[in-house]
Amino acid sequence: MTKVPATLSMLAAATFVFAGLLHAQATQGTTAHLAARILPGDAAPLDGAVLLERAGKIVAIGPRATTPIPTDATVVDHGDAWLCPGFVDLHHHVAGGGGDINDMTMPLNAELRTVDVVKPTEVEIRRAAAGGVTTTLFIPGSGTNIGGFGVLLKMRWGAPLDRLVVREIGAMKVAQGFNPERRSGDLGLTRMGSSELLTQLLLRAKAYAAAWRAFDAGTGPRPRFEAALENLRQVFDKKVPVLIHTAGARDCIATARMFQDVFDVRMILSHGCFDGWVAAAALAKRKTPVNLGPRMYEFDPYGRFQGTCQAYWDAGCRDISLNTDAPVVAAEELQLQAAMAVRLGLPWDVAFRGLTIQPAIQIGIADRTGSLAVGKDADFQVTAGDPLDPRHQPLAVYIEGTLVHRLGDVR
Repeated sequence: MTKVPATLSMLAAATFVFAGLLHAQATQGTTAHLAARILPGDAAPLDGAVLLERAGKIVAIGPRATTPIPTDATVVDHGDAWLCPGFVDLHHHVAGGGGDINDMTMPLNAELRTVDVVKPTEVEIRRAAAGGVTTTLFIPGSGTNIGGFGVLLKMRWGAPLDRLVVREIGAMKVAQGFNPERRSGDLGLTRMGSSELLTQLLLRAKAYAAAWRAFDAGTGPRPRFEAALENLRQVFDKKVPVLIHTAGARDCIATARMFQDVFDVRMILSHGCFDGWVAAAALAKRKTPVNLGPRMYEFDPYGRFQGTCQAYWDAGCRDISLNTDAPVVAAEELQLQAAMAVRLGLPWDVAFRGLTIQPAIQIGIADRTGSLAVGKDADFQVTAGDPLDPRHQPLAVYIEGTLVHRLGDVR
């Protein structure tokens, strides 16, 4: 087996990792990554472990003593470092080079897609990877009730577009309250008006999707094609979820009511900030998936610090992921978001899941990423210790087995 030796320093180790990777890519064989500890993300930690990767997929993971390494494998020894899954951020606006992510002319823009404006050479993609973020949902802004559909991306800076895209139609972006309130005096100026506009469009889309399902089943006539509703069909066929920008207790309840009680779709309530935590108990009863951030704390009515994530957890919310809302918080600082949540009362393991397997489950790609398991994409990062400790920035980051970042690449 080809051996890449352990080194005395983590930075030097990253250099050897890169050399080992180049050899592995040249041979297109199995690469064995050795680490002092591996955190799978959905299973117990493994000490003195190995992860085997071939053709971008994980083919084995376990203790070195019981996990055979092929004799022709390239071995990359990360020494005392840890391995953990790449992070997943579901609220991300910075993969298109700035601008071009919210058409403000009409309040409802379900025809639009951010995949059309992805810029693979955008430096923020590179910065996200430098922070251990390997997958993002690049979504439109929140200036309209429906901004369009976001695209799920791997953070492969500079690669061809098709090497970044995981799913072109990643999720529909909806905004409730505050941001999308119209300023031109037309319908949608108030929450009542915007709710009515959104409800009417969703009712049309629900009927349209049902008509196509009936046609496909041979129980109804062929519907008239409506381009404006085609992407919405995927929402009502439950192929993609809706991610709803929502803040404040009143709007959190309104969002859950609309997208869980009235319309039976896959949904994720994103933000939940300001006094949204006051509604956490009601959301817990509905088992509402929440994607919290970028604000990690508020002040309660008595002026005391209130950890936002901790409040949702204590109220019984169990489906929690975290976000940066980049560029509101820098794309590479998702790790810091989790560190703040833990400091303010969220259990460590919940915060770790909130950056890895939980957002992958929420968005529907847990079969590919979010944890380190056989058959999944080899998306992982190498750190000097606890991956939620801001002192441990990633030494190396891999996407589907390819090294995409080394410490020092981005300054």
